[in-house]
Amino acid sequence: MSDDTPSPRLNEFQREVDELRITGGRANPERLAVTVSIVLFLAAVVIEIIAFLQSSNADDLRDQTDMVILALLGVVVAMGAVAMFLRASLTRWFRYWLVRLIYENRASTDRTVEALNED
Repeated sequence: MSDDTPSPRLNEFQREVDELRITGGRANPERLAVTVSIVLFLAAVVIEIIAFLQSSNADDLRDQTDMVILALLGVVVAMGAVAMFLRASLTRWFRYWLVRLIYENRASTDRTVEALNED
């Protein structure tokens, strides 16, 4: 099998993967989730910087405690943004591997059926 031409099954797989990457309108929720997560993460960084600057300038312990609470809010927002980013990124990756697994299993089934029909 030194022939480098792709099989029809591989061509079908490539076509299916290309269809997964279609963009337009609201057909791509992962891209929106990634954008929202990046904006949330940047907002969390701004919240952290504001909390740091305000707490370093505060003389009263109560004001510093308020800024600690604000800093914790920034940490929570950042963790949520990272979780949203990971979920959106892994969704696309798992979808690709699921389609690949389906096509590989179909090819394996076709080979098994051909081997059984030869006997």
